[in-house]
Amino acid sequence: MLENQEPDRNIEEVDDGQINAAIHYLDPDLDPYHRSAEPQSNDNGGVICVCLYIALLGCLAFLWLYWR
Repeated sequence: MLENQEPDRNIEEVDDGQINAAIHYLDPDLDPYHRSAEPQSNDNGGVICVCLYIALLGCLAFLWLYWR
């Protein structure tokens, strides 16, 4: 365990530029406009909804042909 539990610097002395520089130093590949841990996260929700819609229409068409 640490002997000195008091911080060496006061947090009020750190400005935004130093905080951003520290973040960029720790994770240089982080895009400043997209604060995501994944480099390129794709949203597949729309594709899944379209596939489920097509499957539902296929089931309804099968039932309609079966009862006809």
